Amino acid sequence: MLVAVTWVTAGGKLVGQDTPRSPPARLPTAEEAASPAYARSMPAAPSRPANWPGGVAAGNAVQGVLSSIRARPGEPLFGEATSLAPVARGGESGVVQAQFTEDASPTEPPPAEPPLPEATSLEAALVVARVGPEVVLEADLLTPKALEWIAQVSPGIPPEKVRELRLQICKQVIDQHVETLLVYVDACREIPEDKLPEIRKTVDKAFDENQLPDMMASEGVSNSLEFERRLRERGTSLDRMKKMFFERGLAQEWLRKNAGEIDEIPHAELIAYYQKHLADYDIQARAKFEIVTVKTGLKRSRDAAWDILAGMGNEVLGGRPFEEVAKSRSEGPTASTGGKYDWTTQGSLAAQKVNEAIFSLPVGELSSIIEDGEALHIVRVTERQPAGRTPFLDAQVDIRKSLVETKRKIKFEEYLSKLRARTPVWTVFDDPAGNADNPVFTAGRPTAPATRR
Repeated sequence: MLVAVTWVTAGGKLVGQDTPRSPPARLPTAEEAASPAYARSMPAAPSRPANWPGGVAAGNAVQGVLSSIRARPGEPLFGEATSLAPVARGGESGVVQAQFTEDASPTEPPPAEPPLPEATSLEAALVVARVGPEVVLEADLLTPKALEWIAQVSPGIPPEKVRELRLQICKQVIDQHVETLLVYVDACREIPEDKLPEIRKTVDKAFDENQLPDMMASEGVSNSLEFERRLRERGTSLDRMKKMFFERGLAQEWLRKNAGEIDEIPHAELIAYYQKHLADYDIQARAKFEIVTVKTGLKRSRDAAWDILAGMGNEVLGGRPFEEVAKSRSEGPTASTGGKYDWTTQGSLAAQKVNEAIFSLPVGELSSIIEDGEALHIVRVTERQPAGRTPFLDAQVDIRKSLVETKRKIKFEEYLSKLRARTPVWTVFDDPAGNADNPVFTAGRPTAPATRR
């Protein structure tokens, strides 16, 4: 196909065609070209850039009438030439060719937008679990503190090792998160749908007033925008944290409603528990004491050590505080704390003679020098309690707390068992081959659809 040349005559008429056509058998003569059969007029409002200039050809106005012909087919429409000037009359036809090309000024490419921090990796968007209709992403399990720790230990570690760290953290917390979502899904089944936005609004307000200020303070930021920026740098967001806070809060309230209420424990049950666990309330004899020690060995004879220790005992008898003497001259393991030992049960010390002394000496009296292996000691008992048993009246408060907690756990497990039976749960750590040491980290779907009551 050929593109016909467009000419502008000295009389301002346009001849030729600007659409593809087949080549004619012969070119028209000048007289034929000037005939009405070949003539047509330019549209009144041609479409072109506003800054294109007009021109004058041979004293006749031809403003806006421009040639579409390029000097070399295939070259850019806008080349180097920028002038519009009449070309010398050519041939016998008196045709003047008008040419205009605009110099395209080089433009700088727009600066590339910096990538969003959350777009640098898709790891946070990995689906790690499904609980009924709820999807758990990796970002739901990695708290800001966990992400901060990962960022601190990541430099110098191969990417695959960093990936293992992220998955290991997820594996440690996913069971608790799944339990929370089981309760949350059950709550959403029961609570009227039109009530959830109002509940969400109340919980979000509690988050903004109670949780957010402490979180911003721990990050050292003064406003939520800066806190949001830091969260996004770690692959999470404030909205995601609010969502998780809402899920946990709603789940806790729903759990308290369904499994948290425990009736009063009967008094007879408290006594029965006490009688059954008497050994738990037995008290061994125990004592607090302080000690000064001098070691014997190759560099010090027994007599030399004896003299040093006797001098330390005399200082205490002379009125110098035991703690000062121990800190300044004792060679025992607790010398830096003044030779003090906290509650010590009978028979728990490796030094048998010292053990016998602290449970036989009168409280407040210095012992004689005790020789035990390669060390010499002087001890003083500061407090001692004999063996015995905690009476029921003193133990019943703790017994009641223990029984309430046990019953609550039982009800909680029964409730969760019902939820698991009717709510499909899947995680990336489920290993169909039964190999817990080599979990399959691939996304998938629950084996059964979520159900609603």
